[in-house]
Amino acid sequence: MRLHTLGPEATDSWKAAVFYRENNKDKADIEIIGHASFEDILENLADLAGDYLVIPAAFQSQKMGLTWGDMHYLYQKQLGLKEAFVMNLNPMLLLENSYVHNHLAFTHAAVAKLLLQYVPEAEVVTCPSKYLAYQEYRRRGQYVLTNEQNVTLRPFEKVLARIEIPMVWCIYQIK
Repeated sequence: MRLHTLGPEATDSWKAAVFYRENNKDKADIEIIGHASFEDILENLADLAGDYLVIPAAFQSQKMGLTWGDMHYLYQKQLGLKEAFVMNLNPMLLLENSYVHNHLAFTHAAVAKLLLQYVPEAEVVTCPSKYLAYQEYRRRGQYVLTNEQNVTLRPFEKVLARIEIPMVWCIYQIK
């Protein structure tokens, strides 16, 4: 069984795929395949027929103008929902770089509004993953909302919040 999701291994989606494999011993032969974005998967479903997809219910794509609900309904002919499970997201940190004052904040589209709850004046730039958001923040950001495991805290950075949230993960068969 081939299970597609967002990579790299540092993403919550990859961890959800591993969690699914480890908790379904009858499916121990699951091969996890990471992609650069969920959009890449959705744009190539015809090439992945017969495989599976794990995606969070909080999925959002600014590029495609989709939420998880939109995807669930619009892709019903290409995706069949098989099951769902709950797994916590990795703890997230909201950081501020005290040396930068450009109001740029990097994160994934699914948590952009969450970031704005804490920093309403931020100019949010979304990235395909929270991992990539952290990389962009390190180059030019004032704020980032990313997974705690991605962070190497520097002396001029301040943790504004630590956030823990459970997530619903959906397993689809690609038709």
